[in-house]
Formats: sequence, C-alpha cells, structure tokens
Amino acid sequence: MQEVISAIDIGTTKICALTAQVSHDGLGKLSLRMLGEGVVPSRGIRRGVVVDVPEATAAVGEAIEKCEQDAGRQMLSAYVGIAGSHIGTRNSRGVSPVDRKHGVTGADMQRALEGARAVALPENQEVIHTIARSWTVDGETEVQQPVGMSAYRLEVDAHIVTGSSTAVSNLVQCVVAHGIDVDELVLEPLGANEAVLRPEERRMGVAVVDMGGGTSDLAVFIDNALCHTTILDMGGNHLTNDVAVGLRCPFETAEDLKLRYGTLLPERVAPDEAVWANVFGEKAERSFSRRFVCDVLEARALEMMEIIAERLTESGFIDRLPAGIVLTGGCSQLPGFAELGRGALGMPVRVGAAQASLPISGLSRNLQMPGYATSVGLLLWGMKEDARAVHRRFEADHGSGNATRDRMFAAAKGWLKNLLPDRD
Repeated sequence: MQEVISAIDIGTTKICALTAQVSHDGLGKLSLRMLGEGVVPSRGIRRGVVVDVPEATAAVGEAIEKCEQDAGRQMLSAYVGIAGSHIGTRNSRGVSPVDRKHGVTGADMQRALEGARAVALPENQEVIHTIARSWTVDGETEVQQPVGMSAYRLEVDAHIVTGSSTAVSNLVQCVVAHGIDVDELVLEPLGANEAVLRPEERRMGVAVVDMGGGTSDLAVFIDNALCHTTILDMGGNHLTNDVAVGLRCPFETAEDLKLRYGTLLPERVAPDEAVWANVFGEKAERSFSRRFVCDVLEARALEMMEIIAERLTESGFIDRLPAGIVLTGGCSQLPGFAELGRGALGMPVRVGAAQASLPISGLSRNLQMPGYATSVGLLLWGMKEDARAVHRRFEADHGSGNATRDRMFAAAKGWLKNLLPDRD
C-alpha cells in the first residue's frame, strides 16, 4: 500500500493539488495527515473540460510544483478528479458463477463487475467507473456485502460512469506531462461524497451537488450505494455573468462584487445600500443598489434549484431523499444558498465542507471550506481504493490451496477487512 496519497482536482476556476501521509493504528484503522497543498487559478479549462492543452498543462504543473514544495517531496502519482458535460451514466447488470464450496470471493465480485462493465458504448466513449449498487445471491436481492456467502450464482446491479475518450485523454495528458502517473480518474461528486456526507445521510437517501464554476455535479446515494449521477451545465460563473450583463461591467468586476457583496437573501439588504463598480464606456465608477445585485443572483440561484429538482424528478429520486440535498463546491459558499434551497425545494438542504470527524489531520483553513471539499474527498477516495487494491491482490495470490493455507488466508483476510474503512 502506498505510504503517500496525492490528488489533483482540475476545475474551471482553480486547480488544487494535495499530498497526504497514510498511517494506521494498531487496529488497522486508516488515516491521513496532510503534507502539502498547491492551488492556482485554472487556465485552459472551460466547464470542466480541457479546451487548451498547453495552458491547462502549465497550470497543472504550477499546482503540482507548489504542492511538492509545501510537502518537501516529489509527487509520483495522483488520483485525478473528472467532471464536465461529456460525462454519461447508465445502469447495468453482471453475472458470475460461484464455487459453492468456497462461497463468494472477491474474484467472483470482480468478474460480475467486469460483466456489467461490458456494455455497448458510442465510438468516442469509455468507462470511467463501474460501481456496485447492490448484489443478488442465488435470487436473494439487495445484498450489500456478499463475500463468504454460500451460493451458485452472483449478480450485480452496477452504475456505469462513462466519459468522452477525447476529454479523458486531454485531461490525463495534462497530468502525465509532468511525470505523474494517474492512479485513477474519479468522478468529482464521488470525491465530494467522501468529504461531506454523513453515514446516516447515505443510508437514508441524500443527493450531493458539487457546485463548481462551470458545471454542477449531482449524485444520489441510498442505502449506502450510488444510485444516480448527472452533470448540470450550470455553476458559479453563470451567476457572475448575470451580474456582469445586468451592470454592463467586466466579468472580473462582477465576480468581485459577487464575492464581496453577494447574498441570496436580498430582503436582508438595506434598500439604500450602494456598491461601486467600473462599467464599460465610463472612466469613473458608478454606484449601484446592492439589493439589485443580490436580486440578480437570487433569480439565477432559484433557476439552479429548479433544474436540480427537475433532474431529481426525472430520475425518480425526488421523493426518496429524506436527508435532502447537500450543496458543496465554491459556488455553494454564496451566503443564503441553504435557506434558498430549503424554500425552493421543500426538503432539507445544507452546505457541506470537509468535516472535523474525517480521518484526516492537518487541514488548512482553506481546505475546510466547501470549495475544497472535492479535493479533500479525492484523497479519502484514494486512501480507501488503495487499501481495497491491496485486498484484491492478496486475495488473488492466496485465494486457493490446501485447508491450512485457506485458514491462514481467512485470518489474514479478517485482519484486512478491519484495515479497510467502509464507504459509509
């Protein structure tokens, strides 16, 4: 297992590279200790997709260099976040025969997942994730952990995440150009889930919406399983653009106004409060009503909430989310998003960030903000996936043999299960 885990979150507005040390206590419980971070403004990225490879590659390199300097060590590989409108999802089923004598093994589960993964895709699409939603063992449905169960047949209901081969290749190129191996591409809402969702929320039913600058990523979890994902073509830049159009000012000026004076609760702003901004065609600054700016932001934010509700209704999950919606990402930091969401959707809504209860220490103040939840989540995803990879390799090497070796394997396997944290 790797002693160090790194993650690179390549977003529309910023690129964040992180490195953390992996450790475990005497009981095998895994944890991370932050070593370094590097954050730079994005270049060459639009709506989560690389549109200028040289510019994006240079920006990624700057973030990596800052992270390496902060950590005092070289980054060799990383888990890399992926999002964008090119992402597609579908559900699929896979089947594997089981040797009843030995029961269901990890190898049987892998074969079933590989069967689910073998779906017909358009020419320029490839599979990014194959994630088990639930298992069926000899007709017994909704099994969450089939390992060790006696059976003849194992089936998996899986969620398949796909992406444009071109977009995937361009993203990977921006990372490997710096001598960094890509451990895995991780759909960004899966990373955000690791950082912001509580175990009881995943069990009961919850949607997490990672609201970035160019896109927002929605994922639904029920019974600790990923049930649905979709990418929404909306983000913080849409709010900024509305302000820029309404005031006829540069985008950068509108962004500054949004961050300094923006709120989605305009009724709490004094009617006579004014803000000043440079506008096109005039040398001197002009004054504007702060409430007008906030009215513009509220209108767009309400539209975003309506789109989220529409997508959840279309997917059939709108009435299956007693834990409601957790908003995260930089856009969600705009004051009033949770209150606006609760009023518009009629369900629980909160803004989530990396929690103090997470098995990770040394988080800076920045990393504890919603805008960095996905970056931190990618580290946690990597820690767990790396441990599972060790488990799979061990099982593949020791999964058969005489009774004595089987007993030794069972004991070691029990220790490894204690080592691996559950997804909840």
